[in-house]
Amino acid sequence: MAGSSTDERNAAGEWRPDGAIELAPINAWPPAPKKVAKWAFRFPGFLWPYNAFWLLVAVVTWTWLTPSLVQMQTLEVSWIALIFARNAALILACFGGMHLYFYVFRRQQDDLRYTTRPFAKGSRRFLFKDQVLDNMVRTLASSVPIITAYEVATYWLFANGYLGLFDFGANQALFWGWFALMVLLAPFIHAVHFYLGHRLLHVRWLYKTVHSVHHKNVDVGPWSGLAMHPIEHLIYFSTILVPWVLALHPLNALYQLHLAAFLPALSHSGYDKLQVGDTLEIDGGSHFHYLHHKYF
Repeated sequence: MAGSSTDERNAAGEWRPDGAIELAPINAWPPAPKKVAKWAFRFPGFLWPYNAFWLLVAVVTWTWLTPSLVQMQTLEVSWIALIFARNAALILACFGGMHLYFYVFRRQQDDLRYTTRPFAKGSRRFLFKDQVLDNMVRTLASSVPIITAYEVATYWLFANGYLGLFDFGANQALFWGWFALMVLLAPFIHAVHFYLGHRLLHVRWLYKTVHSVHHKNVDVGPWSGLAMHPIEHLIYFSTILVPWVLALHPLNALYQLHLAAFLPALSHSGYDKLQVGDTLEIDGGSHFHYLHHKYF
């Protein structure tokens, strides 16, 4: 298993992967379809196992943890509260679980960790002068309500016939073919939407008033992923507007929202890879992203 050791670190406790930083092929210009296909479909790669895992979570969530569309035709506190509680539990399990795995139980020790600096305590930059507590509060108190609001609106609109606008009639092959295509495209939609939204958030006035909250996290951990200003949450989770236009089934929209909700935990883990067993390594954060938080 590849890893890093303390003697490979600099005096500040920082480690970096070998080789130059390379952006994902999806960001290449001019487009390189063959490289994108190889990058997307290899194992482990862009589509699986990690994005496929969140598809499975979305299927389970839709099947067993979501009220019926008939019930959601009318806005009621009971089913909205159920979705809110379910979202809070999933976020707590994902982000809290990764924090425990990496930083409490230290299952990877410092292998593939970008820096050994501890999370900030006693710093006025953070609520309660505690980075982890600040990040948890911003995630649970802001992102969960906004995720829930987008999700509730989506189900209500589907239930009342305002979404799912493409009409394939009784042709089930076309319906489910389009559904499968939207599932396949969801991670790409997330990546493109994130890129565009992130560029917008680095416009000077938006950065100072909104995005700077996220960038208080110079050294990141799982809870940093959704530690954002509420306006940034509104922008970031607006990725669900794409399925509002294109999707035929609410599960497409839920998967799109789940990608936005859960991927930041690992991408902000502070580790280059998540090691699974003795042979599998799943991409975590990138060194480019670590440097982005450190210097911007």
